[in-house]
Amino acid sequence: MRGRATLARRLHTRLGELWWWTLLLFCAQRLGDLVNFATGAFIVPRFVPEHDLGAVMPLAQIAALAAFPLTILLLPVGKFLNVFAVRGEYGKVKSLLADSVAASALFSLLAGAALLACGDWILLRLHVADRRVFAAVAITVMVTCLEPLVQNSLKSLKCFRTIFATGLAAPFIRLGAMLLLLPPLGAPGYLFAQTASPAAGIAVGLFGLSLALRGGGPRVSWLPEWREMAAYAAPLVAVTLAGSVQGPAESFVIRQRLPEEVTAGYYFASVFGAIPGYFASAMMVILFPLVSDRYERGEPTRGLFVRSMAFTLASGLAALAAIAAISPLVFRLPGPWRAYAGYSPFVWQVGLVMLLKSLQGTFMTHESASRSFRYVRYMVPLYLLEAASAYILPAWSVARPFLPEWLWGLVDRCWTTSLQSFLCLIIGFNALFVVAMAIDWRCAERAKGRAFRRLKG
Repeated sequence: MRGRATLARRLHTRLGELWWWTLLLFCAQRLGDLVNFATGAFIVPRFVPEHDLGAVMPLAQIAALAAFPLTILLLPVGKFLNVFAVRGEYGKVKSLLADSVAASALFSLLAGAALLACGDWILLRLHVADRRVFAAVAITVMVTCLEPLVQNSLKSLKCFRTIFATGLAAPFIRLGAMLLLLPPLGAPGYLFAQTASPAAGIAVGLFGLSLALRGGGPRVSWLPEWREMAAYAAPLVAVTLAGSVQGPAESFVIRQRLPEEVTAGYYFASVFGAIPGYFASAMMVILFPLVSDRYERGEPTRGLFVRSMAFTLASGLAALAAIAAISPLVFRLPGPWRAYAGYSPFVWQVGLVMLLKSLQGTFMTHESASRSFRYVRYMVPLYLLEAASAYILPAWSVARPFLPEWLWGLVDRCWTTSLQSFLCLIIGFNALFVVAMAIDWRCAERAKGRAFRRLKG
């Protein structure tokens, strides 16, 4: 036993904080993925009718939309918990965390009540008749408000052991809740079960935070730092607002504009296509606090950035190649997806979207942690352009009186309202986002090089 512990310590030292905890979280998440895959591929389709299956993902995103005002309010919290910890100001850490949890709890109750009171128009547009779904969404809002705050606080204070423990337990809690709630409730049971693991994560996370901050002295008000926090949050607010329009548009418009059978097939393509995003998701949990810590101490972060981007690209491409080769075979195996074998070509396309999003996430994680927000200038208009395109193109006939005939005809000949067209649109825009970020980084590196040469000269 002692030999194993020594080996683990040696490996920890050799890999460093980033890759050691990335490895552990990756293993925990992949174990969770097996459980979640079994849940999504076997259990959910068995108990959720086909006409509701395509609405599962859009319904799950409604909670994030309802929690959006709180998300905006709490944008600087994760960063400044880390900043205060680096400065040794643990009294401010305690005060900021306590105030944020109280605000989240109050907002979650108000948002849940508002959704219960006025949610019928959303159900109508998603073709869902069971009003119990919205009671489940309201509860999802409550955990959606609290869970990101707790997890971001754990990351910012580098409580990686607690993150690992919650990540390891979460999928099994979710599986148990699915088995208990899906058979009697169907789609509402799915949403109720989705709240089980975040709720457990909140409880364990708060306990871990209390241990991490034990003995840190009395609370000290963080309010004198509000100007610095507001300056940090302002660009994040802009990109988050735009992202809150762009992200849901990619799933809502598919559900709204395409038949239920197609959206059900897209659901299975998404279950398999999510794999290329698995690798970077574990790393980004660790990347933000490490970059933030180095930046606040005045240490360089370029090496971390380059290695993390290379890891995201290499692991994502390997996973993309694997699912492109295997998915046609998997869709022919016995299982609920077999009826949707014609949708297997969409798996690699969804996987490509996930890889592109992982590259974007890694880039923005590094930039935000080092207080660099150049990307906001181009990502905000591009996000809004994608969302507008997703809704305008399916109704292109309406635009004919307002455009030159040649332009209207060109787009009309190229666009058909189909799953393939929507995926091409999503892939094209996400590739454009990555290219814009690559150009931005290259220009910034050249500018740093010129400044260094001037300083040296």
